[in-house]
Amino acid sequence: MNGYFVVEPCNSSGGFEIKLRERRLDLSRCEKVLENIGSVAGNTGIVLLAKVDDYALSVYGSGRIMVKSKKKKPRRADMESLSSKIMDALEKGGAVI
Repeated sequence: MNGYFVVEPCNSSGGFEIKLRERRLDLSRCEKVLENIGSVAGNTGIVLLAKVDDYALSVYGSGRIMVKSKKKKPRRADMESLSSKIMDALEKGGAVI
């Protein structure tokens, strides 16, 4: 079993949410990791804004990652694939605490 789950906040949002199970995120480490698989727009210490593939991410230290697409709503398989890519990188980079 993985340490996160994927939820769809609402049908009109064009996105989804990755939530960690009983873990948190170190935003400074997340920044370094996400720069390797995408680009980082900014980090306020509360929220980290990044882009991976064609998706915009809002990453919170609480262990929540909001993922939005400017394109149409992603398919479930796409959500699972991107979630796996992001979480694998964050785990390997020591950003999940």
